[in-house]
Amino acid sequence: MLNFKELILDVMREKGKTIKDLEDNKILGKNTFYIFKETAPSLSTIIKIANYLKVSLDYLIGKATESKFKKYKLNQTNFYSKLNALLKAENISQVKLCEDLEMSRTNISRWKNGTTPTLTKLISISNYLGCSIDDLLEHES
Repeated sequence: MLNFKELILDVMREKGKTIKDLEDNKILGKNTFYIFKETAPSLSTIIKIANYLKVSLDYLIGKATESKFKKYKLNQTNFYSKLNALLKAENISQVKLCEDLEMSRTNISRWKNGTTPTLTKLISISNYLGCSIDDLLEHES
């Protein structure tokens, strides 16, 4: 599992930001940051951090070496349609995706009804499809 705490700290150092800056700007609650060593942040939390630092999620988690930042929407209502379009383009069924990533098919139903995947599932899907995380998420216009 990725050490999200260290990955985020690296980018924060690069941007001249501190954990206190995240807390003071209401991006994170007090002492929340320290759990990221053991647990992945929620998708909404990592989006808030990426938007605050003005970096792409791919860059923030070390999946890309340069950031192509476009502000993310906090409410990711079209994840399912973006995922479905990518699956169709690659000629991969939803069933195959679930089997290959060892995920329950109920995930697809939840996403279809408007929920979003966990950050770790999002990373797995991105890696599986060979796309960026940005390809799966919505940005503000």
